[in-house]
Amino acid sequence: MHEDVFAAIIANDEAEALLRVEELNDTGAFADDLRGHPVAAAEAAATTAAEATTAAAAVTTATAAAEAATAAAVTTAATATESVTAAETAAILETAAEAAAATKIIAAEAITLVAATSAAIPTAPSIETHALFVFPVRPQIKSKAKRRTKNAGLPAQKLAPWNRP
Repeated sequence: MHEDVFAAIIANDEAEALLRVEELNDTGAFADDLRGHPVAAAEAAATTAAEATTAAAAVTTATAAAEAATAAAVTTAATATESVTAAETAAILETAAEAAAATKIIAAEAITLVAATSAAIPTAPSIETHALFVFPVRPQIKSKAKRRTKNAGLPAQKLAPWNRP
């Protein structure tokens, strides 16, 4: 009979240990959508961030080139005032303004949507599980159970002299 009880205790301990491993596995699964591939996700995020940085640098270069072209167009229009009429100058300035506005719109659309590092993403402060705590020592019960006999609550009888220690 004792062997069966001992086997049941071991099986219960193994089940509790496996439950904890399963809870740990479940919490790790929620960490990312790739289910256990955080390195690949981090590399993909870094690649996306690098591409966004490259695109932002290209937009900055294009903006600088457009501003230089606008300045050159304005300078050309100012130096060629004798041969160009006022209407043509207005058309040149309008075209340069449209190019600058289009460049600003492109620059406004280039934003980074992915965090560059995983350290920038805040994590949950703790993981809440619903497992019961199992304490190795049970707490002491402060109230004693009352005796359930016929003499409960009555004073103890005195021992006969021959039964005294």
